[in-house]
Amino acid sequence: MAYTEDTLENDQNDLQNQVDRHSSLAGTNKMEILLFSLGSSEKFGINVFKVKEVCHGGKITRTPNMPNGVDGIVSLRGHVMPVLNLAKFMDINVGEQFKTMMVAEYNNHILGFLVQGVDRIIRVDWDKVRAADGMFSESGALITAITELPDGSLVSIL
Repeated sequence: MAYTEDTLENDQNDLQNQVDRHSSLAGTNKMEILLFSLGSSEKFGINVFKVKEVCHGGKITRTPNMPNGVDGIVSLRGHVMPVLNLAKFMDINVGEQFKTMMVAEYNNHILGFLVQGVDRIIRVDWDKVRAADGMFSESGALITAITELPDGSLVSIL
């Protein structure tokens, strides 16, 4: 499906509203995961509590000596943050430029993650989330857990 700027903005606003509505799960045994794609057949997710917003990637400034997968930096509402192209970082060859950015906070650092697109938010029981310790080699630093969707497909959780 082709996205126009207005369609992308409306979808991102709807998604942000979902994130806001669903961020009140404290005290339950549920985890909410924002599903997203990187242009491959794998499914990925991120804990909704880590996501600050989903937006257009904007103008990314390249800087010298960036690690593999870091496309540069961006200034977003007064925050200068690194922008990590997750497909490049995880060595997934997709051959397209991603425009959707998830802004997330990890270890008190705000980061932008370029992704092909976001899908939806799912709610899973914590006992259905399995730690990924020792399962992966290079991507092990990013993939922290795995869960299974009702259709039997697996989701790698950042």
